Amino acid sequence: MYYKEISEVKMANKEDFKKRILEEEDFIKCPRSSNSLQKFLIKAPEVVEDKAIAKLLMIEVEEVQKIYDEAVKKIKEDLSEEDAD
Repeated sequence: MYYKEISEVKMANKEDFKKRILEEEDFIKCPRSSNSLQKFLIKAPEVVEDKAIAKLLMIEVEEVQKIYDEAVKKIKEDLSEEDAD
């Protein structure tokens, strides 16, 4: 019974982490950096590998690339619109 309760708490914590990652701009899952993206980047600015990013955001590596591609596409579209104006 005790193991099941611990497992349920861990699952709830995981869901809480995911919710905060989506809702809070500076939140990542990295207790060594107080779960702060800004503090993490100060300590490790060279970390840009997809695997590390996926771990911090609690997503799959493939999702990192998809998000990156969508962001680049959006930036290019915005720049094209500015050039047209």
